[in-house]
Order: sequence, then structure tokens, then C-alpha cells
Amino acid sequence: LPSWMPTVLAILGAILYLTQALIYAHTTVTSLDEGSYLLKGILYLRGVYEPFEPYGPLTNKAPFAFLIPGFAEYLFGPGLRTGRFFSIFLGLLTVLGVWIIARRWAGKWIAAGTVWVFALSPVIIRIHSVAVSEVIIACLLTWMCVCVLGEDRPLWQIILGSVFATLAVLTRQNMAPVLPLLVLYVFWQHGKK
Repeated sequence: LPSWMPTVLAILGAILYLTQALIYAHTTVTSLDEGSYLLKGILYLRGVYEPFEPYGPLTNKAPFAFLIPGFAEYLFGPGLRTGRFFSIFLGLLTVLGVWIIARRWAGKWIAAGTVWVFALSPVIIRIHSVAVSEVIIACLLTWMCVCVLGEDRPLWQIILGSVFATLAVLTRQNMAPVLPLLVLYVFWQHGKK
């Protein structure tokens, strides 16, 4: 088989993923969480309220869970469609990041297979097509792994991976174990040299 075949298969899988995500984005009934993330985010960015403000909107997640989707709305206009398209964009970035990691560790064919795992999973696609913080976390953790996993990672990638890990903690509190685990991994990799 030609060497370009796995890349073409991965691109076709990504196109199938995108097509399904767009369909879900237009057909899935909205939830209270989606509206909460989007409305609070735009209100925080416009300065109407501040996160954790007394008598303001309930900030039941870390601030970036609201600020990141709010930033997308600030740039492209408020609304559910903006939030969902932003989530699809983050989902595609997640698929790309997983493809990069799989290609680095297991080769082109396995990497193409990972794209198809996403493309053939309606549950993943449905989650990635609504404006919720889980999509942001998936993207941040994936790109943290892209930057940090592997031998002889450049310092700038380790720093960027650390920034992604920090943003993950500032997006969802349950990501707090990510930072210490990242530090342990970096020290372990450095100690192997």
C-alpha cells in the first residue's frame, strides 16, 4: 500500500467526524449547562459580572469553564451556534492531537485508526458538538500530551504543555491531579537521561 494511504484515511475520518458533528450541532436539543457556560462567559468578559461575585451568577465551575466559551462568543457573536461551532473546532483539534500522539508512538496506520475511532463513535461526536466544558478539557489534555509525551521534548513544548495543564485546572477543578502528575512525568523523563 502507498505511504500516503494512512494520511488520506485519517483525513476521510476527520471529514466524517466533522459532518456528523455539524448534524448533531443542528439537531441536539440544548441543555441548561450549555446556556449557563455561554451566558456566564459573555457576561464575565463584558464586565457585567465577575466570577465568584457576591449575588452574581453561580460560578459552580472554575472560571475558565465560562471564560473560554465566552471568549469565542466575544469574537464571533453570542449565541448557541457560536458555542457549538467552537466546540466542534475544539473537537477537531482533539482528534488532530490524538492523531499526532498515536503517529509518534505507534505509526501512521494506528494513527489513522484513532481518527476512525472518533469518527465512528456517536457518543464522542455528540459530546464534542455541544458547548460544555468537557470538550475544552479534552482538547487541553490532548494538547498537553502532544507537547509533553515522548523522549527529548524541547523545553518550549514542556512549558506549553504545562500551560495547557494549568488551563485545564482553571477550567474544571477535578483536573487538579493533572499538574502534579505532569511534574512527576517530566522529572521521570529527565531522570532517564
